[in-house]
Amino acid sequence: MLSAIILAAGASERMGYPKALLRYRGETFLETILEACQAAGLVRPMIVLGPDDRKVLAELDLGGVTLVRNPDPATGPLTSLKLALATVLNHPVEAVLVWHVDRPHVSVATIQALVGEFDRSKAAVVLPEYCGHRGHPVLFGRSVFGELMSTPSADGARAVVRADPSRVVTVSVADAAVIEDVDTPEAYRELLRRADRSDASPPPPESQ
Repeated sequence: MLSAIILAAGASERMGYPKALLRYRGETFLETILEACQAAGLVRPMIVLGPDDRKVLAELDLGGVTLVRNPDPATGPLTSLKLALATVLNHPVEAVLVWHVDRPHVSVATIQALVGEFDRSKAAVVLPEYCGHRGHPVLFGRSVFGELMSTPSADGARAVVRADPSRVVTVSVADAAVIEDVDTPEAYRELLRRADRSDASPPPPESQ
């Protein structure tokens, strides 16, 4: 069984608005990612929320999704990942796809390619590569769950990826979204410029 962990606990300080609730092609970032996970066959998705969780929960129906709260997201994404991993350690989960909420435009085909590679190789780490650049989301096999849990949060999950290159498999994809963060109003405007504007709402105002 493969699952997904969606990291959405950040304070969205640069964006000035909860990124989980920004709209892309008519749906929120979070809804878009959840639908992609379902289409790729990932089950029991987990969402890690932070201080603005009430805003997210007030707007979205997240029934059927495991919610995890990170009370101090400033400690870094790995802290959020650890909190979510703790909920699956006693379940038969072979791997988790770790997806940051600021990349809603990663294609379903890319996720399917990562899942397919894991099914084939059972690699400890499977990640996408676009034009020679490694990106996200990243799929972590159960063999490194313990290592992720014990790694200092300040080091980030990248420390586990870099610890042993021989256990990392990259999947070449024609999807620039894997190397694009949408975490500022400018980046969001660019995302909307390339998308169908009729299906997306205006970006939030820039902070003064």
